[in-house]
Amino acid sequence: MKKRLLAALVVMGTTAALTQTVASPAQAAPDKPKKLVCDNTMDDPYTGTYASVRVPKGASCYLDGATVNGNLMALHGAVDVYVINTDVKRNIKVRGATRDVKVGPEDCRFDPPVGNNIMVTRSHNVAICLTTVDNNLTLSRNDGRLMLRGNVVGNNIRVTKNLPYNRQPGDGQHPNIATIRVYRNTAESHIVVRDNSDRPLRLLNNTPEPRT
Repeated sequence: MKKRLLAALVVMGTTAALTQTVASPAQAAPDKPKKLVCDNTMDDPYTGTYASVRVPKGASCYLDGATVNGNLMALHGAVDVYVINTDVKRNIKVRGATRDVKVGPEDCRFDPPVGNNIMVTRSHNVAICLTTVDNNLTLSRNDGRLMLRGNVVGNNIRVTKNLPYNRQPGDGQHPNIATIRVYRNTAESHIVVRDNSDRPLRLLNNTPEPRT
C-alpha cells in the first residue's frame, strides 16, 4: 500500500513539472517612458514621450511635438528652453535661464496644455503663447523681453517683481523693447501685473482686467 502511494506522488510531481515546462512565457511589458536629461540643439529637437525632463546648468533644451508625463524642470542656469507644441502633464519650472524661454506653439496656432503650473523666474526673454494651464501661470524676477498672449489659465496669472530690462546680444531693435506685454489672456480668478521695476506695460483684452 505504501509503495503504491509513493508511486502516485511521484507521477503527480512529474506532471506538475511538465506543466511548468510547456507553459507559454508571459508577454514582455511595454517600455515605460524614460526620464530625459535634455541637452540638444534647435536643429535636432526631442519629439518623443518622456516620464520627466530636466535641463542641466549650461544646457539648452528644445522640445517640439513631445509629451512629458511629469514635470519639466530647468532650475540650474539653463541657456535656452523651448517647449513647442508639447503636452506637459504636470509643471513647467524654469529658473535662471540665461537666454530664451519659449512655451507654446511656434506659430501660435495650436493649444499645448500644461496640467498644473507654468513658473518662469530669474530668466531672460520669456514668451508664453496660447497655452492652457490648469492652475497658475507666474512670471517673476525676469529681466528680458516678456510677453504673455492668448493663454487660458484655471486660477491666476501673476506677472510680478520682474527686473529692469537688461539688453543682451540678439534682443532685437523694437522701439518699445522693455515693455511687458500681456495680451488676450483669460484667468478664472485673477490677473495681477505689478511691482515690475517701473517697466512700461501694455495690457490688452485680458479677462478679468489685470490688477496693477
